[in-house]
Amino acid sequence: LLFSNIMEDSRQMMPDLFFKNNGEIDLLTGTIAPNQFNQIVRRDSQLSDRNGSKLSIISISINMKKIHNKDSQLFLENALIEVNFKLKQIFRNSDCICRISQLGFWVLVTGVDDEISQDILKRVKQVLPNYFEIEISHRTKGQSQLDWYSQIDELHFKSN
Repeated sequence: LLFSNIMEDSRQMMPDLFFKNNGEIDLLTGTIAPNQFNQIVRRDSQLSDRNGSKLSIISISINMKKIHNKDSQLFLENALIEVNFKLKQIFRNSDCICRISQLGFWVLVTGVDDEISQDILKRVKQVLPNYFEIEISHRTKGQSQLDWYSQIDELHFKSN
């Protein structure tokens, strides 16, 4: 119930941003579509459980409370496009960037421990405007995808 109230408040504050994909890519930013991302996460989770590798998702989202021109659809869409290009410069080609919501991205990274993840978050924060929130969630061995996504959703939507 609380989550639905938060989402309703967020929708009232936010202009109607372009948020469509063709099943493979987000048509605004060119990042992979959520369905493709889910398949990759499922596969990498199974691999992680078998070989003990670390798996993390970095959540990057616009905090509407920090935006002065909230009603500017063009401003927000351009910010998302620009951020995607900056993210591609920071992350490896093997890392998956997905526009998961109207206001943000999830980035799947593998083999990242606490020290490396703090370095990545620092680098991301340095290149993104201050109205972006950046969080990370590490998957625990055997954790279901649904349970992990629930944790990341809390991080991703907490500020809006």
